[in-house]
Amino acid sequence: MEMPNDNKKTKNKTKKIKEKVEEKSSELENEVKKTASKMSSDSSNTADEITNLKKEIETLKEKNLRLLADLDNQRKNYLKEISEMLEFNNKRLIGKLLLFFDNYERAIQISQVYQDPKVEQFLTGFQMTLAEVQNDFFKKEGVEEIKINLQKDAYDSKLHHALEVEENNDYPEGTILQVFQKGYRLRQQVLRRAEVKISKKK
Repeated sequence: MEMPNDNKKTKNKTKKIKEKVEEKSSELENEVKKTASKMSSDSSNTADEITNLKKEIETLKEKNLRLLADLDNQRKNYLKEISEMLEFNNKRLIGKLLLFFDNYERAIQISQVYQDPKVEQFLTGFQMTLAEVQNDFFKKEGVEEIKINLQKDAYDSKLHHALEVEENNDYPEGTILQVFQKGYRLRQQVLRRAEVKISKKK
């Protein structure tokens, strides 16, 4: 996803690169003209002059190679900047969608206490929408839930954020007892840690 003014930045950077190429090309052209002028003004070139001309040609070649390398580095840096910008925007957008997704799940959990057929019908539509978001959007974008086995998995600060600690001798210290908010990965990188309650020895 492009940020506002991305097109303008792209055009400006492309314009600067183009201007630099034109400037260097103009310099090379002028030096070649000077060299040609020297050759035409003196028909009796000595061996030393020919040697000097060869050195000048080699110098021009080196300048041209350095210019091409510089332009290639600029292009790579620019592509890297664009990629990082897109990744940042993608994470931000998915982060906002996760909040929307969380609210959907909470609404379903709360509504399940009602035994009204109309509510159940509404819930069915709600759950279908959630399933579509999970399958059609999250999976395609590489988003996956951080799975947690309650009362079995141990707390990991890289994956979990402990909101509560409960004194409990029934489980090893640091065992996850409850999930308040699901955590997610984006292409194997942690997008959002899961908010959990963990056990602590009395």
